[in-house]
Amino acid sequence: MKYKNQMVLYITLMLLVVGGAVAYIMISSQERNIIAIGVVLIVSVVLLVYFSSKINQPMKTLKEFIDIVQKGGVNYDKINFPDNEFGEVGEKIIHTFRQLDEAKKYKQQLTHNIAHELKTPVTSIRGYLETLMQQDLDKDQSRFFIERAYAQTLRLSSLVSDISTLNNIEEAAGRYDIEIIKIRQCIREIENDLAYRLSENNIKVEVEIDEHIIIEGVYLLIYSLFKNLIDNSIDHAGKNIYIHIGTAGIESDKIWFRYYDTGKGVPDKHIDRLFERFYRVEAGRSRKSGGSGLGLSIVKNSVLLHNGTITVKNRENGGLQFDFSLSAKMYR
Repeated sequence: MKYKNQMVLYITLMLLVVGGAVAYIMISSQERNIIAIGVVLIVSVVLLVYFSSKINQPMKTLKEFIDIVQKGGVNYDKINFPDNEFGEVGEKIIHTFRQLDEAKKYKQQLTHNIAHELKTPVTSIRGYLETLMQQDLDKDQSRFFIERAYAQTLRLSSLVSDISTLNNIEEAAGRYDIEIIKIRQCIREIENDLAYRLSENNIKVEVEIDEHIIIEGVYLLIYSLFKNLIDNSIDHAGKNIYIHIGTAGIESDKIWFRYYDTGKGVPDKHIDRLFERFYRVEAGRSRKSGGSGLGLSIVKNSVLLHNGTITVKNRENGGLQFDFSLSAKMYR
């Protein structure tokens, strides 16, 4: 259709030019001037009509689109612009609107999830405190409800901390200072921080990362990355398991790591959703264990912020395996 319209325009212009040239030769000087002016006017009108249609149609489509957006319920796939410069501008505007719409829906879903997650510990704490206030309990009973309320406050604190960490990661461009990180030393600090939980669950950690492996990055996020992987194994893989953390390859611009545990893994149908916010394989058990459902989201976003990639799969012999890379501007 576009080619046909162009051909019509070109043929029309050619006929006008040829006809005008013939007439120009056969008439007097004064008449030539009059005809020349007439030809110019006719060509100008033709061009004006042609280009006006090219401009008006995408402008009309864009106006209709904006009217639909204001009323709500826009279907982006049904908005079509012509294949020209004006159409490209219109497509870019629609793309921007689509991104804003998706961001709005994402924030609404996130707000709903956060409210839902906060509701459970807050309701539990309120119930325990009301019991303490309204009933005449002995010392042991009072201690039981106080301990339960305290456990829920820890869970609430962990949830708020994870939400804060995740939001900071998303806004981290230019927010954090880049520093040299010794990966083995970082993991050693995590092992010390989680020593009690690891011992309580009889979990052994083997780290095969040389002391000289160094990257440039954000220490807080690298710490959160490895800590959340270990936390995930403690919470969900079971007791009496083994955790392995090691390097899987070093390239000029990145370092590959492999993390796995020897737990029971997860059903394959859940694998593709493990990095989603608040996603739980077993919601009830995860809440009892204190998990916020954000740990693996923090892991993925920390990797992405360091220009890396990450994959997860079930191991043949049981357990989950994570393979990921981290950008390494410096390593020795």
